[in-house]
Amino acid sequence: MRLRILAYHAIADLGDDPVLAEYGVPPHLFEEQLDALLAAGWSFVDLDAALAALAGEGALPRRALLLSFDDAYVDLLEQACPILAERGIPGVVFVVAGKLGGTNEWDNKGRATTIDLLDADALRAVASQGIEVGSHTVSHRPLTKVPEADLEEEIVGAATMLEEAGLPRPRTFSYPYGEWSPAIAEVARAAGYEASFTVEPGVVKEKTDPHALPRIEVHASDTPRRLRRKLHMASWRKALPVRFMYP
Repeated sequence: MRLRILAYHAIADLGDDPVLAEYGVPPHLFEEQLDALLAAGWSFVDLDAALAALAGEGALPRRALLLSFDDAYVDLLEQACPILAERGIPGVVFVVAGKLGGTNEWDNKGRATTIDLLDADALRAVASQGIEVGSHTVSHRPLTKVPEADLEEEIVGAATMLEEAGLPRPRTFSYPYGEWSPAIAEVARAAGYEASFTVEPGVVKEKTDPHALPRIEVHASDTPRRLRRKLHMASWRKALPVRFMYP
């Protein structure tokens, strides 16, 4: 088993933003990246196939890719979904459960652009187009700085909130800012999530801990050629460029 997971944030041009510029991939570039990967022989798989392979219950195609999105910005439905539907590409989005229909308040201290987030109805629309809804905590706090007594609310509580909003209970979880520890991973595991995602680059293999899954972050500066290079180099962590520090 070999699986690479791509991590996107906004599918929007945020080039003028002093904080989020690299985390907004314009729609035209998103299309170019996907088309270049398809032309190069990469195969996009859905979450079912990825989880089955992790459990040793299924095989993945050669050059398998899973597409993921953090935060659930409105542009996922408005911009990304039509592009993905045209190409038959599935994925997973990680939602901040306490901010449904709100904004990216966690970025405000960094003078970032305020971006609207999908509400429960919009998330159902996203799910109907092949993008499964996962959890990204209640508040988007970095979990390594959350008091131990609050970890369960951030991780377990997020799943409960999404379920109460009429969405399926999430099977997967993404650590905000990629910050995690083995102890935090155990909370996610005990909460019933089948897998948890970091933003540490790498390749998912047979013995990869399902609660420490590596992902390759995609940035606005990633030309199709550069993105293909990042995928090929994913197993050589030291050879990859230092990732941007998401605010």
